[in-house]
Amino acid sequence: MRILSGATVALRRFLDVVLIALIVIVLFGVLLGKLVPLTGRQALIVGGSSMEPAIPLGAAIVVGPVEAADLKVGDVVSLRAGDDRALFTHRITEVVDRPDGRWVRTKGDANDSADPTLVHSSAVVGRVQVSLPYAGYLLALLSVPMGVLFLLGIAATLLAAVWLLESLELEKIERVTVTLDGDDDTLLGEPIATRAMSSRTLAADTGLAASARLTVAQQLAVSRELRRRRNAWQPESGRPNARGRD
Repeated sequence: MRILSGATVALRRFLDVVLIALIVIVLFGVLLGKLVPLTGRQALIVGGSSMEPAIPLGAAIVVGPVEAADLKVGDVVSLRAGDDRALFTHRITEVVDRPDGRWVRTKGDANDSADPTLVHSSAVVGRVQVSLPYAGYLLALLSVPMGVLFLLGIAATLLAAVWLLESLELEKIERVTVTLDGDDDTLLGEPIATRAMSSRTLAADTGLAASARLTVAQQLAVSRELRRRRNAWQPESGRPNARGRD
Protein backbone atom coordinates (compact mmCIF):
# COMPACT_ATOMS: atom_id res chain seq x y z
CA MET A 1 0.00 0.00 0.00
CA ARG A 2 2.84 2.39 0.83
CA ILE A 3 4.50 1.58 -2.50
CA LEU A 4 1.24 2.34 -4.30
CA SER A 5 0.85 5.62 -2.41
CA GLY A 6 4.40 6.66 -3.27
CA ALA A 7 3.84 5.80 -6.93
CA THR A 8 0.66 7.91 -6.95
CA VAL A 9 2.46 10.92 -5.52
CA ALA A 10 5.38 10.50 -7.96
CA LEU A 11 3.02 10.22 -10.92
CA ARG A 12 1.09 13.31 -9.87
CA ARG A 13 4.28 15.33 -9.53
CA PHE A 14 5.46 14.12 -12.93
CA LEU A 15 2.16 15.18 -14.51
CA ASP A 16 2.46 18.56 -12.79
CA VAL A 17 5.87 19.06 -14.39
CA VAL A 18 4.56 18.01 -17.81
CA LEU A 19 1.61 20.39 -17.52
CA ILE A 20 3.86 23.30 -16.53
CA ALA A 21 6.23 22.49 -19.40
CA LEU A 22 3.31 22.42 -21.85
CA ILE A 23 2.12 25.82 -20.64
CA VAL A 24 5.61 27.28 -20.97
CA ILE A 25 6.04 25.88 -24.49
CA VAL A 26 2.68 27.22 -25.66
CA LEU A 27 3.40 30.65 -24.17
CA PHE A 28 6.77 30.63 -25.93
CA GLY A 29 5.08 29.83 -29.25
CA VAL A 30 2.52 32.61 -28.76
CA LEU A 31 5.24 35.14 -27.94
CA LEU A 32 7.32 34.02 -30.91
CA GLY A 33 4.43 34.32 -33.32
CA LYS A 34 2.84 37.51 -31.94
CA LEU A 35 5.58 39.48 -30.20
CA VAL A 36 8.39 39.16 -32.75
CA PRO A 37 6.47 40.99 -35.54
CA LEU A 38 6.01 43.96 -33.17
CA THR A 39 9.80 44.41 -33.19
CA GLY A 40 9.94 44.81 -36.97
CA ARG A 41 11.13 41.25 -37.54
CA GLN A 42 9.43 38.15 -38.91
CA ALA A 43 9.14 34.64 -37.55
CA LEU A 44 9.23 32.14 -40.42
CA ILE A 45 8.91 28.37 -40.58
CA VAL A 46 11.58 26.46 -42.52
CA GLY A 47 9.81 23.95 -44.73
CA GLY A 48 12.82 22.41 -46.46
CA SER A 49 16.11 20.75 -45.65
CA SER A 50 18.37 22.66 -48.04
CA MET A 51 20.09 24.50 -45.16
CA GLU A 52 20.82 21.51 -42.96
CA PRO A 53 22.58 21.10 -40.64
CA ALA A 54 22.75 24.83 -39.88
CA ILE A 55 18.96 25.23 -40.10
CA PRO A 56 17.07 21.93 -39.92
CA LEU A 57 13.66 21.15 -41.33
CA GLY A 58 10.90 22.41 -39.05
CA ALA A 59 12.98 25.14 -37.47
CA ALA A 60 11.66 28.63 -36.80
CA ILE A 61 13.84 31.54 -37.85
CA VAL A 62 13.71 35.18 -36.87
CA VAL A 63 14.46 37.38 -39.88
CA GLY A 64 15.42 41.01 -39.46
CA PRO A 65 15.51 43.73 -42.11
CA VAL A 66 18.87 44.39 -43.75
CA GLU A 67 20.12 47.10 -46.10
CA ALA A 68 21.43 46.05 -49.52
CA ALA A 69 24.80 47.63 -48.75
CA ASP A 70 25.13 45.42 -45.66
CA LEU A 71 24.69 42.13 -47.53
CA LYS A 72 27.86 40.07 -47.68
CA VAL A 73 29.05 36.60 -48.51
CA GLY A 74 28.17 34.14 -45.75
CA ASP A 75 24.94 35.82 -44.71
CA VAL A 76 21.89 33.55 -44.47
CA VAL A 77 18.96 35.43 -45.96
CA SER A 78 15.34 34.81 -46.76
CA LEU A 79 14.31 36.02 -50.19
CA ARG A 80 11.60 35.67 -52.80
CA ALA A 81 12.56 34.48 -56.25
CA GLY A 82 11.08 32.86 -59.32
CA ASP A 83 7.84 33.48 -61.11
CA ASP A 84 5.78 32.35 -58.11
CA ARG A 85 7.79 34.55 -55.72
CA ALA A 86 8.40 31.58 -53.45
CA LEU A 87 10.07 32.35 -50.14
CA PHE A 88 13.21 30.39 -49.31
CA THR A 89 16.24 30.73 -47.06
CA HIS A 90 19.77 30.26 -48.45
CA ARG A 91 23.29 31.46 -47.81
CA ILE A 92 24.89 34.19 -49.92
CA THR A 93 27.87 32.86 -51.86
CA GLU A 94 28.48 35.82 -54.18
CA VAL A 95 27.74 39.55 -54.20
CA VAL A 96 27.67 41.43 -57.53
CA ASP A 97 27.31 45.22 -57.76
CA ARG A 98 25.70 46.52 -60.95
CA PRO A 99 24.44 49.89 -62.09
CA ASP A 100 20.90 48.90 -61.11
CA GLY A 101 21.90 47.83 -57.59
CA ARG A 102 23.36 44.91 -55.71
CA TRP A 103 22.72 41.34 -56.79
CA VAL A 104 23.42 38.19 -54.84
CA ARG A 105 23.85 34.54 -55.60
CA THR A 106 22.70 32.07 -52.97
CA LYS A 107 23.11 28.40 -52.20
CA GLY A 108 21.66 25.97 -49.72
CA ASP A 109 24.28 24.41 -47.45
CA ALA A 110 22.96 20.93 -48.24
CA ASN A 111 22.72 21.53 -52.01
CA ASP A 112 25.45 20.42 -54.38
CA SER A 113 25.31 23.54 -56.54
CA ALA A 114 24.41 27.20 -56.18
CA ASP A 115 21.08 28.64 -57.25
CA PRO A 116 21.01 29.13 -61.02
CA THR A 117 20.40 32.88 -61.18
CA LEU A 118 21.44 36.03 -59.42
CA VAL A 119 18.75 37.70 -57.33
CA HIS A 120 18.34 41.45 -56.87
CA SER A 121 18.76 42.67 -53.31
CA SER A 122 15.21 44.05 -53.39
CA ALA A 123 13.98 40.45 -53.26
CA VAL A 124 15.72 39.86 -49.93
CA VAL A 125 13.15 39.81 -47.12
CA GLY A 126 15.76 39.91 -44.39
CA ARG A 127 18.79 38.33 -42.79
CA VAL A 128 18.40 35.39 -40.42
CA GLN A 129 19.22 36.45 -36.87
CA VAL A 130 18.00 33.50 -34.82
CA SER A 131 17.34 29.86 -35.66
CA LEU A 132 15.22 27.72 -33.29
CA PRO A 133 15.17 24.00 -34.17
CA TYR A 134 11.72 22.35 -34.12
CA ALA A 135 10.01 25.57 -33.05
CA GLY A 136 8.45 25.81 -36.50
CA TYR A 137 6.27 22.80 -35.74
CA LEU A 138 4.89 24.64 -32.72
CA LEU A 139 4.17 27.75 -34.78
CA ALA A 140 2.45 25.65 -37.43
CA LEU A 141 0.35 23.93 -34.75
CA LEU A 142 -0.71 27.22 -33.18
CA SER A 143 -1.58 28.75 -36.56
CA VAL A 144 -4.55 26.43 -37.22
CA PRO A 145 -7.70 25.95 -35.08
CA MET A 146 -7.29 22.17 -34.95
CA GLY A 147 -3.79 22.57 -33.58
CA VAL A 148 -5.01 24.88 -30.81
CA LEU A 149 -7.80 22.44 -29.93
CA PHE A 150 -5.27 19.61 -29.88
CA LEU A 151 -3.09 21.44 -27.35
CA LEU A 152 -6.13 22.36 -25.26
CA GLY A 153 -7.16 18.70 -25.26
CA ILE A 154 -3.74 17.63 -23.99
CA ALA A 155 -3.84 20.27 -21.25
CA ALA A 156 -7.37 19.25 -20.21
CA THR A 157 -6.34 15.59 -20.05
CA LEU A 158 -3.34 16.40 -17.86
CA LEU A 159 -5.50 18.55 -15.57
CA ALA A 160 -8.06 15.75 -15.22
CA ALA A 161 -5.33 13.22 -14.41
CA VAL A 162 -3.77 15.51 -11.79
CA TRP A 163 -7.19 16.17 -10.24
CA LEU A 164 -7.94 12.45 -10.08
CA LEU A 165 -4.63 11.64 -8.39
CA GLU A 166 -5.11 14.47 -5.90
CA SER A 167 -8.59 13.14 -5.13
CA LEU A 168 -7.11 9.71 -4.40
CA GLU A 169 -4.54 11.26 -2.06
CA LEU A 170 -7.20 13.30 -0.23
CA GLU A 171 -9.41 10.22 0.06
CA LYS A 172 -6.57 8.37 1.76
CA ILE A 173 -5.91 11.31 4.07
CA GLU A 174 -9.57 11.39 5.12
CA ARG A 175 -9.24 7.80 6.30
CA VAL A 176 -7.15 9.11 9.20
CA THR A 177 -10.40 9.87 11.09
CA VAL A 178 -10.78 7.21 13.77
CA THR A 179 -14.33 6.33 14.82
CA LEU A 180 -14.83 6.98 18.52
CA ASP A 181 -18.59 6.59 18.81
CA GLY A 182 -19.48 2.94 19.22
CA ASP A 183 -17.61 0.95 16.63
CA ASP A 184 -14.12 1.24 18.17
CA ASP A 185 -14.54 0.46 21.86
CA THR A 186 -10.83 -0.17 22.32
CA LEU A 187 -10.16 3.57 22.22
CA LEU A 188 -13.00 4.68 24.48
CA GLY A 189 -11.51 3.64 27.81
CA GLU A 190 -8.04 5.02 27.24
CA PRO A 191 -7.17 8.67 27.99
CA ILE A 192 -5.43 10.49 25.18
CA ALA A 193 -2.57 11.47 27.51
CA THR A 194 -1.61 7.84 28.19
CA ARG A 195 -1.08 7.24 24.51
CA ALA A 196 1.60 9.99 24.26
CA MET A 197 0.10 10.81 20.90
CA SER A 198 2.18 12.84 18.47
CA SER A 199 1.54 13.75 14.85
CA ARG A 200 3.99 11.10 13.63
CA THR A 201 2.53 8.44 15.95
CA LEU A 202 -0.98 9.15 14.74
CA ALA A 203 0.23 9.16 11.15
CA ALA A 204 1.89 5.77 11.66
CA ASP A 205 -1.24 4.36 13.32
CA THR A 206 -3.36 5.44 10.41
CA GLY A 207 -1.00 4.18 7.69
CA LEU A 208 0.17 7.59 6.48
CA ALA A 209 3.84 7.19 7.38
CA ALA A 210 4.84 6.16 3.85
CA SER A 211 7.79 8.54 4.01
CA ALA A 212 9.86 10.25 6.69
CA ARG A 213 8.11 13.57 6.09
CA LEU A 214 4.35 14.14 5.94
CA THR A 215 2.83 16.43 3.37
CA VAL A 216 1.08 19.64 4.41
CA ALA A 217 -2.35 18.14 3.78
CA GLN A 218 -1.48 15.07 5.86
CA GLN A 219 -0.19 17.22 8.72
CA LEU A 220 -3.42 19.22 8.72
CA ALA A 221 -5.48 16.02 8.79
CA VAL A 222 -3.43 14.63 11.69
CA SER A 223 -3.79 17.90 13.62
CA ARG A 224 -7.57 17.84 13.19
CA GLU A 225 -7.69 14.27 14.47
CA LEU A 226 -5.55 15.14 17.51
CA ARG A 227 -7.87 18.01 18.39
CA ARG A 228 -10.92 15.80 17.95
CA ARG A 229 -9.49 13.14 20.26
CA ARG A 230 -8.58 15.68 22.94
CA ASN A 231 -12.07 17.17 22.79
CA ALA A 232 -13.53 13.68 23.16
CA TRP A 233 -11.68 13.22 26.47
CA GLN A 234 -12.43 16.65 27.97
CA PRO A 235 -14.54 16.54 31.18
CA GLU A 236 -18.20 17.06 30.56
CA SER A 237 -18.19 20.03 32.91
CA GLY A 238 -15.59 21.74 30.79
CA ARG A 239 -17.75 21.78 27.70
CA PRO A 240 -20.25 24.58 27.29
CA ASN A 241 -23.83 23.35 27.19
CA ALA A 242 -22.60 19.76 27.63
CA ARG A 243 -25.44 19.02 30.05
CA GLY A 244 -28.79 20.59 30.50
CA ARG A 245 -29.48 22.63 33.58
CA ASP A 246 -30.74 20.69 36.64
